[in-house]
Amino acid sequence: MKNKLFQSVFTLSIAILFSFQSCGQQKTSNKQKVWVYDYENVLTAEQEQQLNLLIQKFEQETTNEIAIVTVENIGRFDKMVEYAVDFGNQHGIGKKDKDNGLIILFSKNMRGTFLATGYGTEKILKDEICSAIIESSMVPYFKNQEYYEGIKAGLEECIKKWQ
Repeated sequence: MKNKLFQSVFTLSIAILFSFQSCGQQKTSNKQKVWVYDYENVLTAEQEQQLNLLIQKFEQETTNEIAIVTVENIGRFDKMVEYAVDFGNQHGIGKKDKDNGLIILFSKNMRGTFLATGYGTEKILKDEICSAIIESSMVPYFKNQEYYEGIKAGLEECIKKWQ
């Protein structure tokens, strides 16, 4: 009797577990992916939402993926490029088969910004183009402490060049 009761409880537990898992999977599939990681807290929630929507729309139209990352420091890394590449790899930015990711890395504290491209992306957004975007579209805003405006201007310029 105990054995049958145990089996019934065990079977019921497994069934409940699977139904919770399938409910969770349905919810996450409808969830919007986050493209803005504001670890330095330089953006408002509304600004993050606006940037996420711009990137989401661009990703839906092109499959290209962009992440905006703000940080106070780059931790164990010596250069921003190393941090950005590691971040992109860890978070899977860009489609595997296309390597079409872009990381826009910004640090108010370090007074720096960097655009890291996947191999598929760098065919269009070459280093000299990325440098020009930073210098002409982003830095003028950063000098006036208008961080959102600079990040958004850089994002929009990357999108424009990439289309």
